[in-house]
Amino acid sequence: MRVRVVLVRPRYAGNVGGAVRAAANFGVPEVVLVKPTCVLDDDPEFVRMAMGGEKLVALTSAATLAAALADVQAAIATTSTRNRDPRGLYTAAEMQERLRVSGVESAALVFGPERGGLSRDELRQCHMTLAVPTSPAFPVLNLAQAVGIVLALLDASRFGLPPPADPMDRPAPHEEFRAALDHLEEAMLASGYLDPQNPARVTDQFRRWFGRTLPTHRELALLHALAAHVTYLLRRSPREG
Repeated sequence: MRVRVVLVRPRYAGNVGGAVRAAANFGVPEVVLVKPTCVLDDDPEFVRMAMGGEKLVALTSAATLAAALADVQAAIATTSTRNRDPRGLYTAAEMQERLRVSGVESAALVFGPERGGLSRDELRQCHMTLAVPTSPAFPVLNLAQAVGIVLALLDASRFGLPPPADPMDRPAPHEEFRAALDHLEEAMLASGYLDPQNPARVTDQFRRWFGRTLPTHRELALLHALAAHVTYLLRRSPREG
């Protein structure tokens, strides 16, 4: 399975260097930076912490988190356990098994900035959320350490079963997942099922639910068909008043 590390708004060049080194340690070929607030060019802390890992890992950038995730089949957010809703959180072992049985061929591990972690919107953009169990007395890991620990616990070399013969039954890229959920939300808004003032109250639950399944191309096609049929029925229905 192809694994990508995504660092969202990292603040310190040394942490980026440490993450690059961890990626090299575990054979991860790419680290993507989304809106970094640090400058890496010739930064001595980056060079010192990367320890040559930058020669083995492609360090690229993306303008948005959506762009960094567009072509992967599984987007996995990471979070601390501090003041977080435990529903929907997975340990690395649980995540490893879910990825293994799903036949995922590409995944992104998404890490937030050193202060505050991923925002609620950024967590929402991912399929599932992973947390490393830590002491409640000191639950927050350093960014570079978190990257190394998660990669070590997941042990990417073990992932994967032979993919299904029909490409339609393989997990779809994240961009397709996002488009299908957006289409369904539009249909549910048009039908009156969702509160237009706060649609996320329900749609976030749908995203969490469908995200856990790592949907295939075929399953997302069914979601599109469902949304299109709801829209069709609404257009046929006589207008009240």
